[in-house]
Amino acid sequence: MTEPVDNHTTPTPMAAEPKPNPVDFQFHGKAGEFFRIWIVNICLTIITLGIYSAWAKVRTNQYFYGHTSLGDSRFEYTAQPMQILKGRIIAFGAFMLYQLIVSIMPILSLPILLAFALVMPWIIVRSMMFRHFNTRYRNIRLGFTGNYVDALIAYVALPVGSALTLGLLYPYAACRQQRWLVNNSRFGETPFSAQLKAGAFYSIYLAGLFLLISTGILFFMVEAAVPTMLPIIPLILMPFYYLVYAYIKVHVTNYTVNNARLGDHRFESRMKTLPYLWIFFSNVLAIVLTLGLATPWAMIRVARYRADCTTAQVAGDLDQFVQVQQDQQNALGEELGDVLDLEFGV
Repeated sequence: MTEPVDNHTTPTPMAAEPKPNPVDFQFHGKAGEFFRIWIVNICLTIITLGIYSAWAKVRTNQYFYGHTSLGDSRFEYTAQPMQILKGRIIAFGAFMLYQLIVSIMPILSLPILLAFALVMPWIIVRSMMFRHFNTRYRNIRLGFTGNYVDALIAYVALPVGSALTLGLLYPYAACRQQRWLVNNSRFGETPFSAQLKAGAFYSIYLAGLFLLISTGILFFMVEAAVPTMLPIIPLILMPFYYLVYAYIKVHVTNYTVNNARLGDHRFESRMKTLPYLWIFFSNVLAIVLTLGLATPWAMIRVARYRADCTTAQVAGDLDQFVQVQQDQQNALGEELGDVLDLEFGV
């Protein structure tokens, strides 16, 4: 008899997903080193009546980008000062024109502000395109693909709705803004993504509101118990208000970064409220007591803390991933080489 043929093949075991390889961000800047750049920037900006501020911005960004590394490579900032100077001249000219028109015809102030509200989303989109295009890692540029309509909703319609609803829509607006920024960013040809939930933002802001209300109650209790302390109560309660800011800042940053993805790679942010509060509060105190001279030291501290708390969880080989992006970018060409001559902070 012929033996039966076994037509069932042994299933091939599925390849295990590569274990994430943690790669830390690092910041290598030094306060004394940056102070020399900062003080020269200040002096030349004053001497040139603000013209040098564009060069100052480029030098500052080049220092902070160039001293921030991921793995064995550092970031680059490639913007040219003349591009930024053009944007600032246009912005200054628009502001002076607004002041002139309002001084002659005050009735036009509201229509002009409404017009600016419609233009602002376009400015934000172009600004983000400029900033991303001029950020480079291992010769790969970041990119931004956000559009005007989504920016109008996130940065104009929802904030207006938040004001009309006494702040009830503000956490949702913040969620939409963060989601828009992340999901329209890309590294080379690989997009970032983040599934951010409005409920998480409401939880963060409600906790911040609870801290704020608690501080207000403490204010009235101290005022009732010791009326003579009324003049200094704002100074006593100032750290509590900074606590609310630090709590929201830290938790929004952590939630956004921890939910961000770049292809199969993800990110981790481990910022803590109290350490961040100490850095922020002591920075403000040091800047005030030194009449601004501690500003470089403060900036370095914040950059180092944020880098120390941030890790990229790389799936597989980072070098191989970057090489793929290089091949794709070389094939497509740098079609955004002169994407923008305006640059604004958002």
